[in-house]
Amino acid sequence: MSRKPKKRQPTSVLPMCATVGLFIGIGLGALMGEFVLVMLIGVAAGSALGFQLDRKNGISYGRRPKNPH
Repeated sequence: MSRKPKKRQPTSVLPMCATVGLFIGIGLGALMGEFVLVMLIGVAAGSALGFQLDRKNGISYGRRPKNPH
């Protein structure tokens, strides 16, 4: 009696990438002296990377189709 595994929805990596970008920006900003600017660049770069990875995995941030079949 084996069960079929349930199909799992892909998980978004955007929040994780944005958080990593924030921490990298905080570290580099402290070293470079431009704290806020480098932190914002890190968050933007992390968010862009996370968005691209989510698009590749089929995660949509827009409206869902009415008929997914």
